Amino acid sequence: MRETTALFKFINYRKTSYKKPFSSNRKRINGLAQLQESIRHSLQCSLQELKTVAQFNPDLQHLCYLMSGKTKRLTSFSPDKQIRQCYADKQIKRINDRLNTIESGTPDQLQAIATEKQKTDQDIQNLKYSLRRLGEPFSSIISDSKTEITEAQINAIRDIAERDPAIKRVKQKLNTVARYAKAHNERIALNNKTNLQANSTILAHEAIFTIPVHNGVELDSQTMLGIISSFYEKYLPDFAIMFAVYHANEKLAEDQTGNHVHIFVDGYNQTSGKYDLPRQIRLLADKYARFYKLPEIGTDKQLSADKNKRVGEYIQQLFYQHANKHLKGQDLKLAFLPDTDERQKVRAEIRKQVDLPKHQRKFSFYNRAKEQTEQLKKQAKQAIEAAKKAKTIAEQAEHKTQQEKQQLALLQQQHQMAADKHKEIELETHFLTYQAEQARKDEQEARAFLDFVFRLSAALNNWWNTLTKRVPEPVKIKAAAEVLQALDTCPKLENKQLKTEVNNYLALERKKAAELETIFRFKHNNKAAISSKLKPRI
Repeated sequence: MRETTALFKFINYRKTSYKKPFSSNRKRINGLAQLQESIRHSLQCSLQELKTVAQFNPDLQHLCYLMSGKTKRLTSFSPDKQIRQCYADKQIKRINDRLNTIESGTPDQLQAIATEKQKTDQDIQNLKYSLRRLGEPFSSIISDSKTEITEAQINAIRDIAERDPAIKRVKQKLNTVARYAKAHNERIALNNKTNLQANSTILAHEAIFTIPVHNGVELDSQTMLGIISSFYEKYLPDFAIMFAVYHANEKLAEDQTGNHVHIFVDGYNQTSGKYDLPRQIRLLADKYARFYKLPEIGTDKQLSADKNKRVGEYIQQLFYQHANKHLKGQDLKLAFLPDTDERQKVRAEIRKQVDLPKHQRKFSFYNRAKEQTEQLKKQAKQAIEAAKKAKTIAEQAEHKTQQEKQQLALLQQQHQMAADKHKEIELETHFLTYQAEQARKDEQEARAFLDFVFRLSAALNNWWNTLTKRVPEPVKIKAAAEVLQALDTCPKLENKQLKTEVNNYLALERKKAAELETIFRFKHNNKAAISSKLKPRI
């Protein structure tokens, strides 16, 4: 059974975007503007949305699917009629409409609540300081819990204090306890007036599921959409799936991998009426940890970097388990493969690329298409230069022949006076005619030589791609066989210079192939090894 890694990454979106003021890496927190941009990209709304750089291949758009209730081709939403744009705006509007309902009240009322919260927080901090100085049993009332402090808790402290003769001014100290309890309960009441904190509540959540290109594995739309949608339906059922999109066109036409899925999930809990998706994900990770007896996440209000990383790892492991149930019978399993130096280098490269704009990423459709275009331009330029050179030789020979024919006509008029000279010129004319014919023959051989070089270069490039993409061995063998077929088309040349060019070219490609086979540890008896076949042909 084949094993492969997979990437399951999620992004949270708040109401507004901002940068963490005290964060060492100053990462931007994504807001609704970034959510709208991501939705538009996922729906591939229009070419205008892509600004000046192509992010997907429009010729392959028929391979993309949208799942919103039912699954249909993305092309059924025509970007020319702005149907996709309306659909994208509808998703954002639905979130904003609910947001306005929850943030009920005028801006002045909301500002008044915020001011009152700030004053209450300051009172709580001052009273905490006083209670800590008073010590036990008075300081035991201090609590960061979101539940109210009851009268029974205050009475319990009173009973302890009144029974201890060493405690003086009990009434005055109990007054401080009562003031703290009142401030604590008021803060909870203020929190309940608004169910939303603009810069801390997750309004929506996007997850991306893909199998990295270097694994050489491709999954169809039904499988990938089924895996990720059923994962959320099973483990986070209280959060509605907005829609999911399968992308198979962010690549060149000849590529077989790189397909991926975006899914967008509403951050509103339909059962509790709260925006508590991160909390539910944390609880899910904790449940997984307890089941497999792994280090738990805990109930800290703010998670450390290590615990946040652990949440991601547990959810990734849970996702792998869920995906493998869907992959039964497909001879494929998601697994965490051994951490080799090569995989570390690949992950490091991915981390460097992930923060770049899509069109600047090394493996983006735009850059790969640009690279292919530049290569074709270079090959065309070389072919044009070679053709011009052959044409110049032929024209020079033809021009010289015409000159000699004119001279021959002149000498024929003087035939009686210079018979010997006429015979000499006649021989020279035959020689020039031979040169012209030889030049035409050289031109034909030059064209055959260029055709052979182009075919062999294309086969070698295809063989190189099979090595770099880590494709199955049969594909490598097939690519090597195509190189050998191209070698068999080597023309028979009489021109010594072209013979030398062919042998020099083969020697150079043989050296490159030997270096590649050394890098990828090929043996000469390997059917996909070709360096030993790139020998001089002429």
